[in-house]
Amino acid sequence: MARRHGSAFVAPFWIIAALSATIGPLYRHENNFEIFRAAWWHLIARQDLYAPSSQYFDLLKYTPTFAVLIAPFALLPFGFGLLCWNLLNAGAIYWAIGRAVSPKQAVVARVIVLPEMIGSLQSAQCNALIAALIIFTYVTIAQQRSLRAATLVMVATFVKIFPLAACSFALLVRDGRRFAAGCTVVAIILFILPMGVSSPVWILSQYHDWLAVQYVDAGDPGFSVMQLVHLALGVHWPAWPQQLVGALILVAPLVARRRRSPDERWSVRYVTSLLMFCVLFNHQSESPSFVIALAGIGLWFAISPRTPSRWILLTVVFVGTVVVSSSLLPTHFRLELAALHVKTVPVLLVWLVVQYELWSDLRRGVGLAASDERELRVA
Repeated sequence: MARRHGSAFVAPFWIIAALSATIGPLYRHENNFEIFRAAWWHLIARQDLYAPSSQYFDLLKYTPTFAVLIAPFALLPFGFGLLCWNLLNAGAIYWAIGRAVSPKQAVVARVIVLPEMIGSLQSAQCNALIAALIIFTYVTIAQQRSLRAATLVMVATFVKIFPLAACSFALLVRDGRRFAAGCTVVAIILFILPMGVSSPVWILSQYHDWLAVQYVDAGDPGFSVMQLVHLALGVHWPAWPQQLVGALILVAPLVARRRRSPDERWSVRYVTSLLMFCVLFNHQSESPSFVIALAGIGLWFAISPRTPSRWILLTVVFVGTVVVSSSLLPTHFRLELAALHVKTVPVLLVWLVVQYELWSDLRRGVGLAASDERELRVA
């Protein structure tokens, strides 16, 4: 009964939060959603997707495939399309969390991720949807639904590149070959999908322009570990070697675990590590991206024993990541903290703790007790 009451409280509040977060972007005709909508209309008109436009500021950062995926929302009136877009993002992450862990744990994780989800929706970003697709990839691959998992991770990858890291979930199951084959087939389909709307030659030129945008963006490390290294050491190292080190740290415990017996709690903890990794080592990460990291932290805290040290870490995350970028602080103080990239530090601390926990469990050969097994559910 307590579990139902918890969900019954969070669900309406979640919907209200999603609706209220849409009011601001709707009022100011949100620039990000204008870019997304314009991608579809530019695609069918064969206008350069990545050229500056008088309709909006900034440039499209996503693939030509994204221009097709956003079509259902571009075809709607702006306000209704924005509302549907935000509800999709909010609903997807709510549902994904509920599929990954037990109802009681899902309530905890949802409460933790809620503030950052609101921040992402206020910018009409797709980060909550990306987090949901990553979590759903884990859920479906754990169910041995390889093609569905491949579809989810490839759709996320063709929106933003970094969800490709979720392909490592194949190492959580005994035979990942079907998943790898599915990823290849789905990737080919998604790559040629926009060619059904426009000519293949023109679409290939747009992919070339998209890669050029990615190359330029690689010079700005955003809210990432690479930026912290730059600020701390005053160096201008390329992003990719640091990202490679982060990727090796990420997958090392997963590779070491291959010969161990399945442990569902350990697997979920690895998912939380990957969600945080996708923000920490993403050179395009910005403040709204942190809903992905907070989804990881929420799941990590939900499945972990409530020790004083974990409560302290969660408090540090709330203050150092959530509050510092919220309207609770004066604008000038918030901008100064943003320039120091303080928001990244607490997430990095939790990520390092998760690495320690993953390796500690491997060293101790910790199994999953029957009582714990009932608490963890992949539905």
